[in-house]
Amino acid sequence: MEIKDLAGFSKPLTRLIEVISKGIGAVFASYLIRDTADARSYEIRTISAALREVGENHNLSVIYKKGEIEIWQKPNDQTLILDAKGIDERSNLRLNYQERKRQANIENVTSIAAAELIDDESITTEQPDEDWISRFFNSAQDISSEQMQNLWGLILAGEIRQPGTYSLRTLDLLRNLKTREAEVIAKVGKMALNGDNKSFFIDAHDKQWLEKERGLVDSHIFELRELAILHPSDLDLELFDKSTVDEHIFYFGKQLLRIQRSEIKTPVRVRGWKFTTVGQELLSLLPFHIDNEYLENLGRFFVKHKGKAFIGSIVERHPDGKIGYKIIREIVD
Repeated sequence: MEIKDLAGFSKPLTRLIEVISKGIGAVFASYLIRDTADARSYEIRTISAALREVGENHNLSVIYKKGEIEIWQKPNDQTLILDAKGIDERSNLRLNYQERKRQANIENVTSIAAAELIDDESITTEQPDEDWISRFFNSAQDISSEQMQNLWGLILAGEIRQPGTYSLRTLDLLRNLKTREAEVIAKVGKMALNGDNKSFFIDAHDKQWLEKERGLVDSHIFELRELAILHPSDLDLELFDKSTVDEHIFYFGKQLLRIQRSEIKTPVRVRGWKFTTVGQELLSLLPFHIDNEYLENLGRFFVKHKGKAFIGSIVERHPDGKIGYKIIREIVD
């Protein structure tokens, strides 16, 4: 039976299975769909409790799979002394443990991708590049952090939805990304604005507020520059530099910040940082949370310069790029 003939799977999930089979040579569909059956739930709960007790009492790693119990010692567990083994057997045990761990990592990542795709009904005819697939699984097999596995799962789902969404450079960066660095990216990403076909972050308007309220300091910006998330040079935004311009609009997901000239007489310069292509790809992975306090704070900056600022909500987007929106409230100093 060919993969395309799999029954019970949507087209996106079938495509995911095809990609996994290309990446690691085999796929077990059962682990892709979680919580779909409870016929043996009582048995599993009972056995799990017993195995957990054994594992905790004897510092052993215990696994129950398809009616069989497997027990093995973790390489870093020195509390249990086993019979002496030859170097070849020790090497095989180490490799066996590493491959088990890698398989578990891949299964976790792909199950996250499956959960992301499960409600999709259609898929593009374009296939992910085979070099990209190979690079992805070579990297994902060594990702053990739950937080990072979630990112890798979202990347796989995004690439299946639209091949070419995530570059090989992004995969290389993520492979070496530390959890703490990912947290900094998420922190700055929550304040990413869009305008003039670019994504950027404005930080010079109120550094004290950013440090006190968001825990963001200059060293974080330097860190993102070194990671090639932000461009190495800052971005000077000069607003109201032309007499014909009476307003500027910054987009923030489905919300926007509208700045009106009002009594502003001279151009207003604001320093920001532009996201690189890799940075913009990573922004699409972040869970979207509107930082209303940041928008309010940025709006007050322009109000202090005699302008007017408003928080708005986007209600429609037109094919030509124009938007329809409604004003929610005015920002006052």
